[in-house]
Amino acid sequence: MYLLKEIEEYTKGKIINGNRDKEILHYSINHKFSNESTFYVPIDFHGVNREIYIIDAVKLGVIGFMIDKTSENYETIINEAKEINADICILEVESVNEAIHTLAKLNRNLNLDIPIIGITGSVGKTSMSNILSKILKKEKRVFHDFNNRNMNTRVLISSDLMQLENYEMAVIEMGTSKPGNMRILSELVKPSIGVITTIGTAHLNNFHTKENILEEKLHIADYLKDDKILFVNSDNELLNNIEETKDYKIIKCSKKEARNIVENELGISFEIDIYKKKTKFQLPLFSLHYLSNIIIAIRIAEHYHIKYENIVKGIKEFKPIEGRQKILRSAQRDLTVMDDSYSSSFESVKLGLEIANKLKSKRKIAVLGKMAAYGEESNNFHEELGKYFNNLNFDYLYLTGEYTKHIFKGALTCLEEKRIKRFKTKELLLVDLKKNIQNGDLIYIKAAHTQSFDEIVQELKKKYAIK
Repeated sequence: MYLLKEIEEYTKGKIINGNRDKEILHYSINHKFSNESTFYVPIDFHGVNREIYIIDAVKLGVIGFMIDKTSENYETIINEAKEINADICILEVESVNEAIHTLAKLNRNLNLDIPIIGITGSVGKTSMSNILSKILKKEKRVFHDFNNRNMNTRVLISSDLMQLENYEMAVIEMGTSKPGNMRILSELVKPSIGVITTIGTAHLNNFHTKENILEEKLHIADYLKDDKILFVNSDNELLNNIEETKDYKIIKCSKKEARNIVENELGISFEIDIYKKKTKFQLPLFSLHYLSNIIIAIRIAEHYHIKYENIVKGIKEFKPIEGRQKILRSAQRDLTVMDDSYSSSFESVKLGLEIANKLKSKRKIAVLGKMAAYGEESNNFHEELGKYFNNLNFDYLYLTGEYTKHIFKGALTCLEEKRIKRFKTKELLLVDLKKNIQNGDLIYIKAAHTQSFDEIVQELKKKYAIK
């Protein structure tokens, strides 16, 4: 893509070692994916400076790597890297994060002919991008990175944009947790089409009202190019009320476009028109919230003239991914686990509980941790979540983590105290949970990403042969 000397010029860096005319074709922020064609970019992200993995990447054979000029381990890393590979390309920069962002902006501007679908929303971004990429990949080479999940910030999206010329189009999630973030991402991504899945309460600590969240999400349209279309889920009241501007067209999509909707133990079935042709689906999905995203995906696919049969195939192949309302079962123990462990917001945990509540089981157990990013309102939101069990039929509620004492308090208004169990650690929770589990149980698992409730899921999968 670029010669090393060009990267040096664009990033205002300095080549410390290696062939200045070396062509760099592939970039990676994950040292585990490193090989002889990779240039390793050790970003500083979520409290982890990935320069600690530079030597591991070098041992795996990378062409080269960036390094911050102010790194405390600068000399040690460079000397060790050169001992492993005397010809390795090393580029010193002021900041690795800023360097990859600079390159990404340049690369996007050089590849404006490649359409990007940018997806934002309080919840449902990953499901939306998953469904849409399944469809588009039937006909096109589509870049879509599941690994971003909720962490779709500027530095990770910058890494995505460095892959552009290897694809015909891209589907990129664009998350925002602070005012002003979306405008920065929109300028970076320059989406051809924007999608807003829903407006909820996630990150209310920084935005204070849902109207402010909507205003922030709408900045995805600031740098729309080409078609200048914003697809929105009009089942969400706030999104249904937005109006077009001179800068972009709005296409509102609703599950009301579907007919003969049925929910049962097999999932959901419905009819929808695709290219004006009546089409029936029976999908192993256990919530109608997927339907809004499916309809948006269909309309975008129609916009790109994807063949009818490929739209149908793509939708039928969609399945929830790990940690996102994924249903796991053990035939040995007649046991069901609903893995919703990746992240947690007020709307998403209520939705997950509602789905679990509909599934048949002898008993139901909810395993919950904290919900993130509610600031001063955290106590109230967690208490309201506890009170929500009045609308559900759960036999036990297991809790651990910050703010769960407020879930406990709210749940006491509708559940017997002996059915609510709160623990200091996940480990203590697991010990008691495994003693309590019986054949026929359904276990719903949900918490903020920082609590790593996927470890609970993995432990249950291992013990009970759940798949």
